[in-house]
Amino acid sequence: MTDYMLRTTTESAMLTALKSAGLAQDSATFDGSTIVVPTAGISIDHIGPIPPTVDKDGVQTSPGDARWHTNIRAMIELTPEQVTALPTFTPEPSIPYRVFA
Repeated sequence: MTDYMLRTTTESAMLTALKSAGLAQDSATFDGSTIVVPTAGISIDHIGPIPPTVDKDGVQTSPGDARWHTNIRAMIELTPEQVTALPTFTPEPSIPYRVFA
């Protein structure tokens, strides 16, 4: 099992990247609309933009990040091509905003 922290400029770009890597796919809903769902062996946690951190007095202590963030957990082995297609970033945060439990 491997976790990946991903970042793109928009949610749409993230969904495109996940589908291009073969980790998500379009799925029709009962009302005929389409949603993007993970493929077998993949869990997706969309975080979205990260808000700034403020202290108890409302003073901003760290900036936010308006880009789109998503974590994935691969419970299957990804191919090198799939890993390369993921919009990972460096350096990874020393204290992530959210992680899988």
